[in-house]
Amino acid sequence: MLRRIVVLAGLFPLSSGIALAATPQADARTFLKRWLEDQNTGDFDDYQKLYAADFRGVKRSGPRTATFDRTAWLQDRQRMFQKKMTVEAENVRVFASPASARIVFIQHWASGNYKDVGPKHLVLRHGPSGYNVVREELFASDTRKPGAVDVAAFRQFAFVIEGEVVISTHPDESWATGPAQVDKHRANPLLIRVRRQVDSKKLPPEVAQLTGTPVRLMDARGVRCEAKLGGFFLRSRVWEGEGDVEEPPDWGTTANFLVAKVDGDRNACAGATWARSATLPTPTIATAESPSAGLRAQAVAAFRALPESQTIQRRFSAWSAGQHHKATASWFDRGKQHPTVRLISIKPNGPVLLSVSATINEGGCGADGVFGSLWALWQVDGSSENPRLVLRNQPDESMTMRPTAAVDVDGDGHVELLFDGFSDFASANIFGQPQFLEHGIVRALGDSYVNVEGPEVPILICPC
Repeated sequence: MLRRIVVLAGLFPLSSGIALAATPQADARTFLKRWLEDQNTGDFDDYQKLYAADFRGVKRSGPRTATFDRTAWLQDRQRMFQKKMTVEAENVRVFASPASARIVFIQHWASGNYKDVGPKHLVLRHGPSGYNVVREELFASDTRKPGAVDVAAFRQFAFVIEGEVVISTHPDESWATGPAQVDKHRANPLLIRVRRQVDSKKLPPEVAQLTGTPVRLMDARGVRCEAKLGGFFLRSRVWEGEGDVEEPPDWGTTANFLVAKVDGDRNACAGATWARSATLPTPTIATAESPSAGLRAQAVAAFRALPESQTIQRRFSAWSAGQHHKATASWFDRGKQHPTVRLISIKPNGPVLLSVSATINEGGCGADGVFGSLWALWQVDGSSENPRLVLRNQPDESMTMRPTAAVDVDGDGHVELLFDGFSDFASANIFGQPQFLEHGIVRALGDSYVNVEGPEVPILICPC
């Protein structure tokens, strides 16, 4: 077990048991569960109690968009409650404080013959009776059949995992043919990789036609190589344990992807994290870099002043006193531990973004340790002589990432952020391990960068 902990420590911080002060988080998640259950059970009387008097909502259905106040929203929803519906939330992110919360997720909605899926957020305000929804918005409505692939979006941006281009993060197991095979040669003994052949006749036609598509493989600095998409297969991955693995894990316990081989120069393509159709123009990439000393100091001061940072500081100070350690000024800036501060300047006329990331994991597992993980993103406004920082994400004391670049992948004038090393301990599994993404993309919903996407791999290893 000791060896396992040492190997894992280089990938992501270990759970500490977890002393996440989870009251607002837990309350918001309980609220989401109630919100889902009311719709899935048809309990409209309870559902309407969840919405504040000053509520505003935005509904999208395919290409149609409508805006409602509370009365109109509930009238519209009451008609929907007349039929059985199924509502599911996937990839849930919770940003919560005692006063307010935002819940971001991918909503799967179905009723009768109508189904759609899209990113949604619920903005909550805490009152005497608990949380209530003050704003709800579905940002996009995809009405294609399950298993379908948005080829236009794929051409703009596709994840790359270990040299394989991800076509779908939700493949249908029925696409597979033949037995699953466990990779025998693994760079990391804890990462189990399984491969299964695909029957191309079972794939959606728009997917099958992607074979031979010319692509550019990219990283945070730009193009690494040009290549073509080769044959398709299903890829399953899971962090589960070392030693010889003969039998593939169950499909339901692994992260499963439809991927394409890359026909190109393997050495040149190595290290790519995303791909884009070679028929589209290569977008400008603003790579993260170190800021000036003055801007770094301003960012660190703003990071220290965040309520979430102060909460971690109080836990750290209490833990240090209990360990009879000499008091230190900051939980995130001590000894050899320093925050990661990065500047991303989108030239010539785009915004300047400033990111600070930090994690603390002291005392090991259990209640005797202290854990905190935080990421904050600001937009730098004002002049270079008098910069002003405007918060552009919702910091949470259980969530961190390291942005590596900004790029407008869809050409809408709003940049997305590429990142490495995202972890969300508020979404820890039964093993106490966080949701972990090796790399991915974060998009803004409204004015806040909260929509995190990436190829997740479950971690099924106890940290202690």
